[in-house]
Amino acid sequence: MSTAVNSQIEGFRRYMETASDLSEWSRTRYAYEVEQFFKLVGKGLAQLTPRDILDWNAMLQDGGAARGTVGQKRAALRQFFTFLEEFEENEHAGRLLRAMNHLKMPPALAPRREAYALTEDQVESILDAAAERPGVGQRDRALIHFLWATGARRAELRNLTLPNLALEDRLANVVGKGDKPRTVVFDSACQADLVRWLEARATWEVGPEVLEVFVSAFGSHLNLNTIGTIVREAGERAGLRKGLWTHIFRHSRLTSLLNGGMSIQDTAVFAGHSDPATTLGYFHQGAGELKSRYDRATQGEETG
Repeated sequence: MSTAVNSQIEGFRRYMETASDLSEWSRTRYAYEVEQFFKLVGKGLAQLTPRDILDWNAMLQDGGAARGTVGQKRAALRQFFTFLEEFEENEHAGRLLRAMNHLKMPPALAPRREAYALTEDQVESILDAAAERPGVGQRDRALIHFLWATGARRAELRNLTLPNLALEDRLANVVGKGDKPRTVVFDSACQADLVRWLEARATWEVGPEVLEVFVSAFGSHLNLNTIGTIVREAGERAGLRKGLWTHIFRHSRLTSLLNGGMSIQDTAVFAGHSDPATTLGYFHQGAGELKSRYDRATQGEETG
């Protein structure tokens, strides 16, 4: 990208920090989406035309991007043009913003992923498959194990820093949606994988300014798409017939805790849900689990 575009994006970051109500996660995502847009079109702002915006939107839809993904990318670009028009008094950005108002969203929602929960055996096979990647296997196994053990969201994992990881206590401080901090717990098996990964991380070329627990093979920050790829490819190597995505580990962990007898209230705290009703939306209980819970609840009752 040109120096001018980089300067405009830096101004956009300052604008979002001081003149918008966006969360830290949203600000980071919006800046990332704007950077990706300019890398894709290969032009600076002054060279952009309304037709470029139209072609970009068509490319997203033709590529099968989900409605939410398209909406997020467009919201980021719209905010960027709004900043330039209102605070930088850039009339050309205003013309591009008005062109965006004529764009239509994809006509239908992308098919929703089938709701299911991973079994512990499936998780073990995924962890083993993740460890097989040459050079990055320890990182991938620890990354996926952390997602499973803690039920953390993808962005929470990406932003986890070394000072916020208490290995000996098996605790980590993460920042969830709406910049809400919470403490998550992980088990001793995850702890062991994290220890092995951090020992390997110390041998990588990671700059002292990079404090994230999980880093790229180049020692830089991991992006959200890379985390998704790590998870998806581990599922493919493990032979899972159903597609694997990061959020399924959160869904599966909450289901596992509830099926294991953890109260809805405690599980909601663990998940960072202010309303326990939200937690129930993650609960996938098959007939086998229902029968087991019924038998435990009625154990000791006399039959008539």
